[in-house]
Amino acid sequence: MTLRRRLLTAAALGVLAAGLAGGPQALAQEAVTAPGTAPAGPLSLLPEAAPEAPPPTPEPGIAVGDLAAPGVDRIGVVDTVAGGFSSQLWRGTDLELLRRVLPQLPRRIASPAARKLAFNLLLSPGAPPPSSDNADTGSALTASQWLLETRVSALAALGDWTNVAALLDFVPADQMTETLRRLKAEANLAVNHVGQACTQTQAALNATPDVYWQKIQFFCQMNAEESSAAGLGLSLLREQRIDDPAFFWAADVLGGAQPPAPVTMTKLEPLHFAMLRKANATLPPNLADIQAKIVDPATLGWLAALIPAEENKTDKAPAATKRERRRALEEARILIAERALAFGTANADLLRDIYRNVNIKDPAPPTLTQITAADARGRAFLYQSALAQTVPVARAEVVALALDLVRADRGEKGPDFIVMGRVYAPMLSEMQPTPDLMWFAGTAARALLAADMPDKAKPWLDLVRNMARTSREAGQIADGLWPLERLMAGGSDPLPAESIRAWIASLPASTPADVMAVRGETLLALLTGAGIPTRASDWLPVMAASAKSDARVIAPHLWNGLDLAAQDRRAGEVAVLSLVAIGEDSPARASAVSLQQVLKALHIAERSGDARAIALETALALGL
Repeated sequence: MTLRRRLLTAAALGVLAAGLAGGPQALAQEAVTAPGTAPAGPLSLLPEAAPEAPPPTPEPGIAVGDLAAPGVDRIGVVDTVAGGFSSQLWRGTDLELLRRVLPQLPRRIASPAARKLAFNLLLSPGAPPPSSDNADTGSALTASQWLLETRVSALAALGDWTNVAALLDFVPADQMTETLRRLKAEANLAVNHVGQACTQTQAALNATPDVYWQKIQFFCQMNAEESSAAGLGLSLLREQRIDDPAFFWAADVLGGAQPPAPVTMTKLEPLHFAMLRKANATLPPNLADIQAKIVDPATLGWLAALIPAEENKTDKAPAATKRERRRALEEARILIAERALAFGTANADLLRDIYRNVNIKDPAPPTLTQITAADARGRAFLYQSALAQTVPVARAEVVALALDLVRADRGEKGPDFIVMGRVYAPMLSEMQPTPDLMWFAGTAARALLAADMPDKAKPWLDLVRNMARTSREAGQIADGLWPLERLMAGGSDPLPAESIRAWIASLPASTPADVMAVRGETLLALLTGAGIPTRASDWLPVMAASAKSDARVIAPHLWNGLDLAAQDRRAGEVAVLSLVAIGEDSPARASAVSLQQVLKALHIAERSGDARAIALETALALGL
């Protein structure tokens, strides 16, 4: 939007400049909108224009001039109060370094804590650093336009189309690039603002007959029930031999057919999803054949939301064949939904609903104790079994079995503890932490913390802490939970004497010595990185065995970059380098020393909350 005001007095100039300088923190939206949900009225970070008043006659000696419209640097929907970054987040960062590392942000993030850090970074307004005199940008874009494009593209890759739409609504027309125009059209399609997308498409086609806009035009014509025009447009697109099998598959579905999805399909674009949504499409019958290839977060969420088709009454296939196809489709949908939940593009309610609707009687399920971490249908059976229990102790036994299974697996063959903790959290939040459930307190507390429900976890923590005075078993459980409590609390006090030895003693006696060493070193690295001081004596218990690990170590340029950026409190730079260092997988995949460096840099750069959240999540995912 363009702000042009005639400034007639020095006082008016001062008031307006002050409004422009203080806008982001005062006017930003209070929270990051969750991906896939409607934005809760994001507020413009641009100052509202006052009604125009007739200009008085200028007085002698008063300068009159135009004030340029605010730039795209000021566009964002979070501020520091809501967990965002200061508007000076890029101060001191080298522009060429930023151009190199910001596009390297992970395109999917399996860590809720790291994903929150990424969203807060990308949704915070801030000017790019100035370029050096000899810098060669290699682009016709200004640094501000490039930064906005990169931020929005990263949000789109993470599947956060709601906030893509919110940000682009604030971009002035004269600052829109071709990339931003296309992203805006795609965002409107993703969040079901079809009318706006179609209006934009028609305007674009008046300027250029690009195939990109022609495909959206076909959908707009189908949406408007202009069948003849849509049919002609689709025929012309087929004649051009466009390499977009997912588009033509979605077009066939929109036309009423139920063909299998292309075996080469690895991603759905917002246009494809909008077509499937309009058609009330069901799950592709061959989902089991393609699900392993799909890694795009938004595609996982969109596919998980589709429902299976009703059984075809005219299908003459043998009953065993039908049963096998149904089972394969159910398992594929479970795997899709679990991964979508891990990447933040599906909510736990959807996965719980999928678990509830799996037919576990045909074929008969295994016994509960025979279920393995790799058994998707078994996880649904465990969830249904837990729901069926009416006695709290019986329900706790089933939930403990389900969560202990993923805790031991640590995400190797199935979903990790963070995902499953979120699945069982509502069930656990309804259970009362009574003394007869003391043995279950550790599992319940960990799952509720994994679901980011510390208030619900606290009664379970209090239970074992109070009972530890008279119960040795409660004392061991309390010792095992102590590191999680300390990571949540933070602080600069040293660790209590012998706390690490007590924690190691709480581990199962069957734990191999080298595994104990790895877990102990990891815990101490997490504590140290999160700003909790450790002494040399605290490390003695983990030196008894050689700690061997194949965990990923970050590259030297990231290690040193984090160190240098943290020293100068360059918060934006630290966040980018931290996210690149953690990568797409859970932080639990990184080595202990790498995690310590990431957490330390975040803590020094005044992002201690992010450091503690990542450390706590890592400890839970590792089964600590």
